[in-house]
Amino acid sequence: MSKSLVTGVILAALMLQGCASSRPDLPSPAPIDSEVDLDTSWRTGVDGDFGETSERYNLVAQDNSLFFVTRVGSVYQLTQKDGDEVLRIKTKYKPSAGVTRDADNIYFGTYEGQLVAVSLKKKSVEWTQTLSSEVLSEPAYYDGKLAVQTADGWLSLLDASDGHVLWRAKEDLPALTVRGTSAPIIINGKVLAGFSDGKVKAFDLQTGKQVWSYDVGKPEGRYEIERLSDVDGRLVVKDGVVYAAAYNGTVTALSLQKGSPIWQRSIPSAVGVAVRDDLLVAVDLDSNVIALNAKNGSQVWENKTLEKRDLITPEFFRNYVAVMDRGGYVHLLDLKTGIVKGRDIANDDVAPGSRMIADGNQLFILTPDSDVTALSY
Repeated sequence: MSKSLVTGVILAALMLQGCASSRPDLPSPAPIDSEVDLDTSWRTGVDGDFGETSERYNLVAQDNSLFFVTRVGSVYQLTQKDGDEVLRIKTKYKPSAGVTRDADNIYFGTYEGQLVAVSLKKKSVEWTQTLSSEVLSEPAYYDGKLAVQTADGWLSLLDASDGHVLWRAKEDLPALTVRGTSAPIIINGKVLAGFSDGKVKAFDLQTGKQVWSYDVGKPEGRYEIERLSDVDGRLVVKDGVVYAAAYNGTVTALSLQKGSPIWQRSIPSAVGVAVRDDLLVAVDLDSNVIALNAKNGSQVWENKTLEKRDLITPEFFRNYVAVMDRGGYVHLLDLKTGIVKGRDIANDDVAPGSRMIADGNQLFILTPDSDVTALSY
């Protein structure tokens, strides 16, 4: 087989990886002895779905509201209590990922490499800035500045008032990558980002100078597909520690100040981790759910009953950790044992279109069939 044909097969396989319709239907999960009654609080339809079955779209839960954008470019504000529409702003742009919000503005990126700022007060687009490539994760906002990462390896810091670029940093891409980028974080005078070569880097917020770099994923293997090491899952920062996961790599805890490793575990993951108090929960490439002590990386428990169900990033929800599979099922796992204690289908046979987000007594999810769903117990 020629090298070009091999490459084509690999690329085709990776593209299919993000397309739910190309995979066989998931069977119903094994029955459980339910101890918690998880139900749908409300479901609201919106004008436009959320694109590919992925975690690139998100919900922002603030001020008793939910803020998000749909694939047709409509910016929404819904009430958390009952899903009623507070605001809808239609734009001409086609978003490629989710949103971030400051007090008045919503920001999102497009496949054409534009960053778009929408004023909630004026109900109109404030400005746009054309970047170097498509935007596959939401930007980060802090104190009048926006950090945004593009698919070609550039990390840019923009002035949120008008979109002009303050500085840029470039990371060279490997020959083959998983489609997606990590969402940047702005914290303690630094901009943090994960890259497709497995590195997590910190840059000075004011100057763009690199402060530190660490390899969370280390490319190993004879073939490019074996060397995939993207840091596409969302980074988490808590109590001065940065938690990151890499495809075919590790789950790593790093010092925010210096970037030095505190601990590492060989858990390859394509999604992000969740951290609460001393518990970190990760999902590996086979959809095994693994809980670690966030302080030292020691294993607390592992659940293999959801293997091969294509789980998305876990989310702590009240007294449980929630995971959602490609069939649309949300599973609630006991924090001490990892045993599934409750389950509900967020939307009939519909995979998640976004990361889940918990706020108060509700768990919110976008689904690709143009619905926003709230679960509670």
